[in-house]
Amino acid sequence: MKRTILTVLVTMLAAPAAADRWTCVVPYDEINGGGSLILEEDRLVFSSNWPHRDPEEAVCIAGAGKSECLSAHLSPTRNGGAAAMMKLFSVTRTHDGLPVSVTVREPNAIFRAEGDGYRMYRALPSAGYSFELTDCLAG
Repeated sequence: MKRTILTVLVTMLAAPAAADRWTCVVPYDEINGGGSLILEEDRLVFSSNWPHRDPEEAVCIAGAGKSECLSAHLSPTRNGGAAAMMKLFSVTRTHDGLPVSVTVREPNAIFRAEGDGYRMYRALPSAGYSFELTDCLAG
């Protein structure tokens, strides 16, 4: 009986570290407008409080102390080339898995059609910014 109670207690205490989903508040700032962030093992969704912004979704890889997430879009340009627009989210976590901050980088590139393929025409400067996460809840 004591062993069962101890096992249940240890499992309950370890639950936040093993959480598959975190929901956090993003405080207001001039870049994001504040909002909420949902972080799962393989997915991130950021929803801004600004009504004109659609939620941003990214695919993630979870590692020790960090989740790296990528959202990318490829669109045609008028001259037959393509524009690659990417957003990289690096989510820093505490030792027990709690997300604490996000660093965002936005590398973008323009490609020109050349023969049977494409050649990079211009790499655009990567905008970068960070924001803190608060009031994170597991589950």
